[in-house]
Amino acid sequence: MNDSEARRRELLRQTRKLYDDKKDIPAVHPRYGSLYHELYDKKEVEQNTQGGSFYIRLVVSILCFICFVYMDQGDVSVADVDSDAIVHQIEQDFDAEAIREVWKNL
Repeated sequence: MNDSEARRRELLRQTRKLYDDKKDIPAVHPRYGSLYHELYDKKEVEQNTQGGSFYIRLVVSILCFICFVYMDQGDVSVADVDSDAIVHQIEQDFDAEAIREVWKNL
């Protein structure tokens, strides 16, 4: 390896080290800047909001399940509703047309 090649390798290593720390957007022509932001900035925002919402829904569902099991095991009734009434409502078929009519009137 000659001096020229060693110097190029060292400059390449320094350049990679310099840009690895930065998470800025790459150099984009101003004409395409809005397109770049439209494509890549929204994906980051969507990914961040989806993760937070999932864990909140998971915690709420686990709490609901724990309450249901407590009501079932202890024969507890809350607001005149017991675990048998909950199971009955889950198993019951519903009329989709009636729900659509209600939503249309709102």
